Order: sequence, then C-alpha cells, then structure tokens
Amino acid sequence: MTAACLYCRHIAAASPGYTVRPALRDLGSPAPRCGLHWRHTCQVCQQPRHFMAIAYCPKADAYFCDSCATGIETVPASFHGWGYYFRYRSPWSGEPEPSLDWLEYERRHPALLRGPSPAAVSAERWLPRPTGAEAQQPADLADVDVHALWDKNARPWDAAFDDHGDKHRKYVTDEPMLALLGPAHGRRILDLGCGNGYLCRSLARAGAHVTGVDVSEEMIRTAAAYEEAAPLGIRYLVASATALQGLTDASFDAIVCNHVLTSVDDYETALAEAHRVLHPSGRMTAVISHPCFSCGPRRWQPPAVDSPRPEEATGYLVDYYLDPGAHLLDDWPGFSPVPYFHRPLTAYWRAFRAAGFDIEDFTEPGPTSEARAQLAPWEYDQAERIPLSCIFQLAPT
Repeated sequence: MTAACLYCRHIAAASPGYTVRPALRDLGSPAPRCGLHWRHTCQVCQQPRHFMAIAYCPKADAYFCDSCATGIETVPASFHGWGYYFRYRSPWSGEPEPSLDWLEYERRHPALLRGPSPAAVSAERWLPRPTGAEAQQPADLADVDVHALWDKNARPWDAAFDDHGDKHRKYVTDEPMLALLGPAHGRRILDLGCGNGYLCRSLARAGAHVTGVDVSEEMIRTAAAYEEAAPLGIRYLVASATALQGLTDASFDAIVCNHVLTSVDDYETALAEAHRVLHPSGRMTAVISHPCFSCGPRRWQPPAVDSPRPEEATGYLVDYYLDPGAHLLDDWPGFSPVPYFHRPLTAYWRAFRAAGFDIEDFTEPGPTSEARAQLAPWEYDQAERIPLSCIFQLAPT
C-alpha cells in the first residue's frame, strides 16, 4: 500500500478537496513526504532544509533558507490548518519572501507554476533520525572563556532586548521573579549578572538603589551607555560573580540573579559571595534555565524532525540529565555560541544550603496573563507546554 504524504494529509484535513499525493521520500518514517513537501536545497549554502524553512526570491530566481536569510519574521495567517507562516528576508534583494507553504497556498510556488526543479528538491531519499542517545558536546570552559563569549555576544544580546528584556523574560519569568523579589522602592538591590542592565533600569525606576555587576566588560559598557544617556543613579561594576571585590559584607537588601548561575562554572563560590554581600534579613531571587529541560539533546520532537514548527512536536526530548558539565549552545539565532553549565536540580538545592541559604520558595513559571493577551495563540500554547525556567527564593540562615 502506497503511503500518503504527511503534509498532504494535514492540508486535506483542513481543506477538503485538496489532492493528497503519494509519499516518495522518508518512507517508513513517521513523516513520509511527497516531492513538493520534501527538503529543498538552499542556493546560497547548498544545504537541504525543510520546505517551510525555504523561501523563493523572484529577483534571483533562486531558493534560500532561514539560516541564510538576513531576517526572519512570523506572520499570523489562517491557512491549510496552520496559524502562521514564516517570512525570510532575501540575501539577494533584501525583500521579505514567504516560506514555500504559503506560496503553495497562494498558488505561487514555482513548482506549481512551472514544474518541479531537480536542482531545488533535495536528492536525499531519507532523513537520518535522531537516536536519543546523543548529548550536547562538552566544552572545557574557564572564567576567561565565559568572559570572552559574553563580550562577543553583548551586541546581539542588547539588540534582542527592550525595556522588558527578551520575550521569555517579558512573558514568562520576570513577573513571578519580581513578585518574589518584592517592592523595590528604597531597597539596595544587586543585579548579579546584569547583562545590558534592562532589569537594573526597571528596578531603579521603581525607586531601588541598584548596583549591576557583570563579568563582561562589553555588557557593562552597554549598560553604562544607557545610564549616561538617561541617568537613574545605577552603579555598574565589572566583576565575576565568584569575586565581588568592591562590595562590602551585608550591603544589599536583595539580590536578583536572572539566568546567570548556568553561566558560572564555580557556582558554589558565587553563591558564597552572594551570601556575603546580602544583609541577614535580605532575600536572593535566582532564575535559571530549568535543568530538566536543558540537558542532552533538549529539543522538541516532531514527526518530521527537520520541521521549523515547534507545535508539530509530540514531545520534548532530553537526556543525560544526571550528567553535569559545561556546554556551548550554538542554536541561538543571531548569537555566537553561549556558555552553559548543566547541573541537576539536586546540585542547586545542595549548593544553596551549603552557601548558607534556606529555600523559601520555588516556582516553575508558565506564560503570564499578559502573554495570553499579547502573544499569538500558537506562541502562547507552545509556552504552556513545559517550564523552560525555574525560580528560587533564598533566605540567609
């Protein structure tokens, strides 16, 4: 019996009358596909990509992929059972061009207008399937490497942030983090690992006396430029979280450590330093990438493993949870590799207590009510599936 194309079946379910084509590629997999819905070859990098990760540039009469595009946007639209499509900016014309799924819907797909091109459709017959046994590649990272990596990422980091941080902070973690932190007015607050200073500025506007510390000179230079342009009384220091020179004992009423501990190798010493500079009546709020969902392969697992649509995933694949180690994450679009130190939750729990903290609260936040009001439905639904971060509220013993 001939298998039917996965995507043809999806479209036909939403659009009665659509012709379902027989599958010719990836036969025997959960996602057999026809030629139209198979991988297409980017004519910039010559690499095959999922057809939804490919666009066509009329000016160059050539296909290009999301990795070679000079910009990517997600466009809300209800079509063929989907709620959006991608638009990729052409490296040749600079114009935004829609992904091939949208071109098919509008009957503007080159293969529908003039027939399939052997040069466009990948010659691959099957797509290698992940085994689940692969792990992130371990890295040998020291403080100097972390410093250099964040210096290199300072500019794209700042470009990805507005006054409310990035999308994950704005719609998931900042609201519960600030609720645990409590009222800012009049308090001495240390932003430990402040990055470009977006949170420092928010806390200062709320009336806090803020100090921002970061190991990256470029991050602090960026944060200081904002302070110079619009002074809020924020003090910035270049220092490692493991050696807070210049900060005296018990000098802060609160410490916020926002997605930082996973970038620190010697996190036990960093926690001891935080305990030293925190007043005995103070509180520390620490946000980290959730260790349960940031280990091993750490990816959504769709039937078509090359799909750019996370909502197609039937689950999220993790592995090697109990194996601590340093890694370089190279899958952040627009960023150089980012340092990440994985540890199980147990390791954090024990390190907090060894540093002299009690754990007063712990939360695994999902999307906020603001997220429901402002995010596209598919983005909100995706954010509800797993907690990508967790938050600890710590009190000195």
